[in-house]
Amino acid sequence: MRRSLAVVTTLALLLGSTAAGAAWPKREQNAPDQALANRSILHLSDFGTGAGWTSAPTGGGGGTLDDPSCHSSAFSDVGRVLTGSAESSFKTAGLQIWSSAEVMKTLAMAQRDVQRTSSSVVVPCLTAILSKSLPSGAKFVSLKELPFPRVGDWSDAYRALVDVSANGVTVRIQFDMVLVRSSRVEITLMQVAPFAVSSLAKTGEARLAQRLAGTTLAA
Repeated sequence: MRRSLAVVTTLALLLGSTAAGAAWPKREQNAPDQALANRSILHLSDFGTGAGWTSAPTGGGGGTLDDPSCHSSAFSDVGRVLTGSAESSFKTAGLQIWSSAEVMKTLAMAQRDVQRTSSSVVVPCLTAILSKSLPSGAKFVSLKELPFPRVGDWSDAYRALVDVSANGVTVRIQFDMVLVRSSRVEITLMQVAPFAVSSLAKTGEARLAQRLAGTTLAA
């Protein structure tokens, strides 16, 4: 979840990394928790056949949280110990979706993460980063908390709107980020889609988030 809050620097919204230092998070991977992380991300089989979904690069290392708005404990990896982690990404015409899962060593670590994660710290940071990092032809419109069904033990969601102009045509794009905690597992689901399919996209996100959280209830 902390990794997902390190917002990206392009419209593809590739995941970045925090400035907490190379020592954190610590990684103490074990086979059962790595298997749990792998079960807690999306796989190609989660998408219907015939819709054209294919695997896509997950990104990584593309951006930093180098803005005063992001200097909060909510974006720090200090004290976090990961025992499993996994990520995936898929795309089809006009859509791309990412998922990631991090398994914390203890339940207390996961609970502390979500206690620090609130709209009062997330929205200013992501707004600042997106406002200054979008490529030419893209204009930041807004970023707000997104009403979303409760998933897992805790969940939260955000939506950024960006206007993309090319050849005299402007299209509004939405970037949805859904954060879920289910026991020790922190799950992030992200999707980029045209705003014109907003309602349909949100319905699909809720279904997929519930599927991912359902695999971790016994963790």
